[in-house]
Amino acid sequence: MFALFALLSVPAQIDNAGVLNTWTTKPLSRAHNSSTRASYIKVIRTAKQNGFDRVVFEFEGPFPNYRVEYLKSHFYDAETGRIRIRQPGNVFLQVEFFVVPTDGQLKFTEAKGFVPKGRLGMPSLQSVRDKVLFEGFYDFLMGVLSRKPYRVTELSNPTRLVIDFKH
Repeated sequence: MFALFALLSVPAQIDNAGVLNTWTTKPLSRAHNSSTRASYIKVIRTAKQNGFDRVVFEFEGPFPNYRVEYLKSHFYDAETGRIRIRQPGNVFLQVEFFVVPTDGQLKFTEAKGFVPKGRLGMPSLQSVRDKVLFEGFYDFLMGVLSRKPYRVTELSNPTRLVIDFKH
């Protein structure tokens, strides 16, 4: 019962902070008060573009609530405590998705090619890793060469969250 209450209270904890489609290094968050339809992350893609590197999160269903921000250190706060980040990158951008049902997400997470593996070799973006999928929370870390400005864009048909990193 407590876990269900905690999940249902998440939307109240997220607000709309920051501006979409604008280059920034500050935290950004969005509360999407979606219908009762679940949201799942289908696939994560990366690509080098002219002047920036791109990460695309494609969803099955509506946008979940999310928060995007640079971490202050090489440590990630997980349910089990602080964990040293061991993936390519000198600084790390965390993307937290809220209210993503674990049971339905696993079929996508376990699919081949769900998230790009290894060192990406792009000018800014070095790596993308999924970290924690637990009780409706799904966290990703992106290793970046340096604290580059990023831009967050929401696209539809299909539902996608795009994060660009300046070169």
